[in-house]
Amino acid sequence: MVGIRSTKAPVGQTGRITETTENYLSSIYKLIEEGLRTSPAQIAEYIKLLPKAEGLGTSLSSVVAMLRRLQKEGLVNFTSTKETELTEKGNSLAEDIVRRHRLAECMVVSLLGVELHLACVEGHRLEHAITPNLQRKIQTVLGNPTTCPFGGPIPGSGYRPPVNGSMALALGSVGLDYVVERVPEEDPALLQFLVDRKILPGAKLNIVDAGRYRGVLVFSTNNEEIAIGFKVAERILISLIS
Repeated sequence: MVGIRSTKAPVGQTGRITETTENYLSSIYKLIEEGLRTSPAQIAEYIKLLPKAEGLGTSLSSVVAMLRRLQKEGLVNFTSTKETELTEKGNSLAEDIVRRHRLAECMVVSLLGVELHLACVEGHRLEHAITPNLQRKIQTVLGNPTTCPFGGPIPGSGYRPPVNGSMALALGSVGLDYVVERVPEEDPALLQFLVDRKILPGAKLNIVDAGRYRGVLVFSTNNEEIAIGFKVAERILISLIS
């Protein structure tokens, strides 16, 4: 997993940050976490996948304006290639909201029986309201989980990556057996597709064909043979079964 980039931030902002700020910081954090680009255009595309109830502007101009505001507040900086990086303060705040989101997903699935494909949406609704005290109680009741139902590491949980390391499904070798470590969760339609086919953390698969010239990767599970595009395969993390 790609580490989170951060730079030192000036001391400044105090008090609770807005939900909009939380959404931006968590989005940037997750993009960095997955090793994806954090240009304003990429962030705008990611934000479009968030529930409409979050009320975020998704035009490139509104995203750029918000990023500039976050920069003024000492939460992000920009690289020479116009990528967005979190400051030390921004990264700390992002970790907190991502932790709340992933704990909320664990809670609604494990305790309330919410269907997996709806867990991310419910997580977004709950993440802004979880207090530090409630967060601790959720962790205790759930037995201190280290990942969300989709394999995303819960910050501060003591998560340990696979012994053999992980890679994108798109980089796997034909004929080898792998186990799924993580799947993308923000796109509801894609998540429904993955849930219906049981392509979730812990599932075993074997890559049958990696036809980059066709843009399609084919793999088999215990249930069926499945074909997906390489863009999706790049966001599914797997580890080799030794």
